[in-house]
Amino acid sequence: MIKETEISMKFHPRAFSAFGSDLVTNDGVALTELVKNSYDAYASCVAIIFGSDSGKGQYIEIIDDGLGMTQEIVKNAWAVIATPYKMEHPSVERNGKKRMVSGNKGLGRFSAARLGKKMQIITYNEDDDCFSAEIDWETFIKSESIDRCKVFLKEYSRNILLKEITEKTKTTSKTGTIIKIYDLNDDWTDIAKINSLKSSLARLVSPFDNVDDFSIVLYLGKMGEPIKIESHPFIKNPVYSISGEVDNQGNVEWIYKYAPKGKVLKSKKDIMDWNTASQGFDRGNTTLTSEGNTKGIEAYSCGAFSFEIRAWDLDTDSVADIHETFNIKKREIRQTISHYKGLSVYRDNILVLPKSEATKDWLGIDIRRVSALGKRLSTSQIVGILSITSENNPELKDTTDREKLVDTDEYKQFCKITESIILTLENLRNLDKKPNNILKNPTLTDLLSPLEPSALESKIELMIQGGGSSEDILDAIHEYSADTEKNLNELNDRLIYYAQTASLGSIAVVIMHEIRSGMTVIKRFLNRIKKLLLIPDERTREYFEDAEASHQRLLEVANSFAPLYKRDIYKEKHKTQVIEAVKSSVRLIKAKKEAKDVDFDLDINQDFICTMHIGEFQTILINLLDNACYWLRNTENKKIRISTRTLPDNKKIELVVSDNGTGVIEEEKQKIFQPGVTAKPQGIGMGLVIVTELLNNHNCKIRLETPGEYKGATFVFDIPIE
Repeated sequence: MIKETEISMKFHPRAFSAFGSDLVTNDGVALTELVKNSYDAYASCVAIIFGSDSGKGQYIEIIDDGLGMTQEIVKNAWAVIATPYKMEHPSVERNGKKRMVSGNKGLGRFSAARLGKKMQIITYNEDDDCFSAEIDWETFIKSESIDRCKVFLKEYSRNILLKEITEKTKTTSKTGTIIKIYDLNDDWTDIAKINSLKSSLARLVSPFDNVDDFSIVLYLGKMGEPIKIESHPFIKNPVYSISGEVDNQGNVEWIYKYAPKGKVLKSKKDIMDWNTASQGFDRGNTTLTSEGNTKGIEAYSCGAFSFEIRAWDLDTDSVADIHETFNIKKREIRQTISHYKGLSVYRDNILVLPKSEATKDWLGIDIRRVSALGKRLSTSQIVGILSITSENNPELKDTTDREKLVDTDEYKQFCKITESIILTLENLRNLDKKPNNILKNPTLTDLLSPLEPSALESKIELMIQGGGSSEDILDAIHEYSADTEKNLNELNDRLIYYAQTASLGSIAVVIMHEIRSGMTVIKRFLNRIKKLLLIPDERTREYFEDAEASHQRLLEVANSFAPLYKRDIYKEKHKTQVIEAVKSSVRLIKAKKEAKDVDFDLDINQDFICTMHIGEFQTILINLLDNACYWLRNTENKKIRISTRTLPDNKKIELVVSDNGTGVIEEEKQKIFQPGVTAKPQGIGMGLVIVTELLNNHNCKIRLETPGEYKGATFVFDIPIE
């Protein structure tokens, strides 16, 4: 029989290997974690030295001018695995200034175990003596129990320590720490490995903020020249940018700027509410309840944060513009952006995501770009900063391996808002993007011909014959790659548009069939009720009459649009009374929330008969009315006027749709008719494309008149009449 007993939990010293080698996913992350520890000690400068000596071989030194450690801190914090010390001390003060610490799991120090087998710590704090500590990780791992893992502290010369700190950090601090790691587990003479580290370190402190109290320098060799980790000035001068604040209710206040060659030519700002922002990359997948709330959207709880996302075009002409404006070599432009590329999350000004190349696309931007409609950005084109704080965003927590954030509801909300911000930037960029030097209406052949590699082959052959350098050849390949990507994007957009248009027709046939079938069953029931006289009171009779009227309206809509998806629609003759079709379109659009307070003014001749099918006519008009209502949402005394103009040939008339909204600026007049171009945060940029295609089928055109009749937007299109 077993007696009730107590068993104490223990862990084997081999856990040190797991904490270091396994939880810290790569060497770059490991070194970055040690630099973050220096930041948390309120260092103003950290020097990383890759050296070698005859006795210990290759080594890595991390030297900082921070506050240093006392023996008490080493005993009760540094030597305690998963210590809550930083959680209990979330900030550190120095010379009257305060800095929030970047870590709180108490595991970062074991990054050293991944880098090398032995480590020496030398530190001095004003409240204690200068001392050193030696750690042999292999001895720890081979120990039988954690109790036998000892760290011995020894007295060390303060003058020698401070001399080394002063020489490498170029500061006059009287305190600091040196961590020396030797018997390294990997070779650090590989230049690719060093460049990868530079990229990780460059992201550690936000390149957007003017951080003047923390810097990082790199020494390749004990006597090497210092390499300061900093961004090139062009990173601070993007062609496209969007920045702003998210409040505690999830509302996004943003400002967009278009600044080619470092000069701001356009600026636009707006506010996106949580209902819209919560949709992210998913458009139109939520439905409104009768109360106007969005189903499936929970109250926002992620907390307030700020953002700034910068973007560049990397085709040949755009790279040349950057090269000429900022005097930077073309190949260095892509290299510099690659240091910071993608979206980075900073907590209290220190990087928390991403930590490695594998997680630079943590939001899935590149995957989405492959199949998305329109012009989408890739991580190689953007440098984005999302600034969170421990105080405002406590539920955005690091995973133990420091590579991700924990998948909480707050993290999901954070992702959705970020997606909506990216989508807004993409839509606005498409309006401002410098047009390609291609045909106005390129055919598929026009798009495919530049992909032929023979021109590149000839260019490289001439370079080789002329003694061109490998760097020149690499530049030529980069240019070909960027131009190829540009043409592939155009081709991809065109094919997706055609495929989706074809699919829409097939789906619509099924939908119209189901609506008509359903309406037949409903009408049969209504007729049966009426025949049996089962309407006992006046209130019920009113409901019955409303049901009959609604049934008739739905059937009219189905009958209006169903013929659009017949192959022979253009072979048939149609007669559509213009005034009735306009009135029907207005009734349909008034069902939308945005049109509730809009005053519609109709000035249309009663006698005009259009030879388009009513479904085509209503599709065109409803698209224009839907756009007008959207841009009227922040306007007082909302007005839309629909009128007609006669033309000399008496074969066509013009319909004019005017509103008193924000209007369309001059630079956007032509672009708004292109596929995928939209200024709506959740738009897909196909409404005016569909309108243009339908009008083209009748040899008709649409244009934008500015200024408009009501000082807003005025669209004018012609239609055929009898």
